[in-house]
Amino acid sequence: MQEAFNQLVHLAQQVGKPIDHPGLSAPVALIPTGVAIKDLEHLLPAPTRIRQAIRILDAATFIAYVNRFTSPAASVFCDGPEGRTFTAVLDYHQPESPSWGNHVATYCCPITIEWGRWKSADRKRMDQVAFAEFFEENVKDITVPDSVPTAPNAADMLEISRTLEAKKNISFRQGTRLDNGQVQLTYNEQIDGRAGESGQLNIPEQFYIAVKPFLGGDAFCVPARFRYRIQEGRLVMWFELVRPDKVLEEAYTTVRTKIQEAIGEVPLYEATI
Repeated sequence: MQEAFNQLVHLAQQVGKPIDHPGLSAPVALIPTGVAIKDLEHLLPAPTRIRQAIRILDAATFIAYVNRFTSPAASVFCDGPEGRTFTAVLDYHQPESPSWGNHVATYCCPITIEWGRWKSADRKRMDQVAFAEFFEENVKDITVPDSVPTAPNAADMLEISRTLEAKKNISFRQGTRLDNGQVQLTYNEQIDGRAGESGQLNIPEQFYIAVKPFLGGDAFCVPARFRYRIQEGRLVMWFELVRPDKVLEEAYTTVRTKIQEAIGEVPLYEATI
């Protein structure tokens, strides 16, 4: 009984005074109101552990950050090509040694503006003017792969777009597939409401774009197919990217391999946390 009383007296004497002990990571104090314990870590010259959550925008920075703060406690998790998120927990649990997991870096493979533009316009039907304007704004992404040297280049696509934009008062009659894979569109110019001279416009069946799906990532060559419909003399056009889901999957796999090779001994797990 006397021992318990002495302990209460000792605690009462310590009210409002910092209490330090070799077993404590930081000093504490007893607060009179409610007899609460207040952590005084904020009064130390530096925190007792890192508490940081950082969102990284490209793979190279993610690798540099992990390598800078790596330790035997570091682990990296990735949740596959659908989530496309890499999470580094730099103070993760170890066998027989739990940790707080307060130091976290996340890289979510952000989509580039260029890929976003092409993907948002994929399979979107447009009139000839809107279609022409889209290609004029994004013609820099047109490429000619080495395996298809006859593919239309940026200049070809720019010429097609300007022709479509210039010939607004025309009535399309039909489209014919040529032996070289192009489609030939036949039209009549409309002059004062009457049919004028006939003309023809050749468009390629397929073209290619070179874009980076992820910010700071590698560029990929993506084929796209031209599509069109003639509705009451008016031309409706669109394009279809070929397997864009596979492009993102390949881009993710490339990033995953790059990160895994660069972070050395830090384990990388396919998991969601």
